[in-house]
Amino acid sequence: MTAGQALQQPPEATGMTVTLDASAAKYELAGRTVEGNEYNGGAVAPTLRAQPGSTVTLTLVNHLPVATNLHFHGLHIAPTGDSDDPDVCVAPGATHVYRLALPANHPMGTYWYHSHAMGLTCPDPGGHDASMPGMSMPGMSMPAPATFVPGNVENQIFAGLSGALIVGDDRAGLPEPLRGITAQTLVLKDVQLDPAGRIVQGDTKNQIESGAPTVRLVNGQLRPVLTMRPGETQLWRLVNAGADIFYDLRLAGYTFTVIGEDGIPVAATSTPETVLMPPGKRYDVLVTAAAQPGQTWLQTMPYSNGPQGDAYPQTDLIQVRIDGDPVPAGPVVSGALPGAPADLANAPIAWRRSVQLSEDESGTSFFVNGKQFSMGDSIFTTPARLGTVEEWTLTNVAGEDHPFHLHTSAFQVVSINGVTQPYTHRQDTVLVPHQENDTPGKVVIRIPFDDYPGHWMFHCHIAAHEDNGMMSYVNVVK
Repeated sequence: MTAGQALQQPPEATGMTVTLDASAAKYELAGRTVEGNEYNGGAVAPTLRAQPGSTVTLTLVNHLPVATNLHFHGLHIAPTGDSDDPDVCVAPGATHVYRLALPANHPMGTYWYHSHAMGLTCPDPGGHDASMPGMSMPGMSMPAPATFVPGNVENQIFAGLSGALIVGDDRAGLPEPLRGITAQTLVLKDVQLDPAGRIVQGDTKNQIESGAPTVRLVNGQLRPVLTMRPGETQLWRLVNAGADIFYDLRLAGYTFTVIGEDGIPVAATSTPETVLMPPGKRYDVLVTAAAQPGQTWLQTMPYSNGPQGDAYPQTDLIQVRIDGDPVPAGPVVSGALPGAPADLANAPIAWRRSVQLSEDESGTSFFVNGKQFSMGDSIFTTPARLGTVEEWTLTNVAGEDHPFHLHTSAFQVVSINGVTQPYTHRQDTVLVPHQENDTPGKVVIRIPFDDYPGHWMFHCHIAAHEDNGMMSYVNVVK
């Protein structure tokens, strides 16, 4: 692959009507021809844009030889009908129209979209099993590549079916001198290739070896170059759009000013030296260049997600060059950002639930409260009710961290391993620490069920884990 090219932004799909064509194809990725999956004929999926209060009509056309669908990760929209229903099954050769009606008060920030196929099998017009390889539709021939195991989230995300989604423009909430700063969308994904240049796909258990050597790319580029002027402040929209692996980001010699997490404006900014991004995580951060010319690297640092999980090496991601005419220093951003949700610390708790995450010794089967996911079967017998707040205790009895993700709504983290967390933000993905010395990892969260009845899905966002059982839902009723 070719490294060191100028950073390019992903293509954008804007407007109230959008079409996504999902295909299996060969395409150029960082200067090398690879075989994988793509949206709209490009190596990098287009960034979708939407505005609070708008309705986006999105047509998904499935040119794949297997079933697929879409999940709009983090959007606060209905989990039913033609909105964000993960049970939708789009057969090969079929088309599905999504209508994404965003509420007028929807938070402005960074989200993403991806296949959520969950091993789906759905009937096609010809009566074939749409999840099976080698099938054909009337009037068309669609042989399935032997390298692709059909019907799971991990394979389709890993092969290319994920991209960024931006709601509004969170620069509008910054002090006036910063509202016109450059915004960079940085989509983090990794790729493993076989000798023939095909993106590796899962085996009979539908799992990719997430701990194997992998190439980390940003916007489909290998170690691109991002240029900033001395003293310049930029907004970086960071998206972990990969299937399985973690990023522990560090910009050598700098701190990040976090203004949004998982698309939600923060109630208190922070300035960490690193931000940990498990699969599905997003951060909106401000970065201010040094006053003098120079260079540094955005890196992912060495990280292990537990003795039963994977260990990832330090890797350079983006070379940041400071060059050109200096820019006057902008104001310091601190405190709450406009649109930050209210603190739930004193909210009445309508119900308390326990969610236990576990796996077998081989690390190939995964469970929620001792059960593997089955369509139409929740681990809970009691529904959640609109207009209430619930407190959930998430425990992890496995030897690896599990990133817990909830569809439809963000939540507030109350404590981690017994340590109370001061309120600074809400989020839709939280890392539940692994068990140590027979003591489970524990995270307590509070979830506001403000609106949208239906099945609110939750799962580990390591895609191989949700594919193999670590997923369920809560039924939300009026």
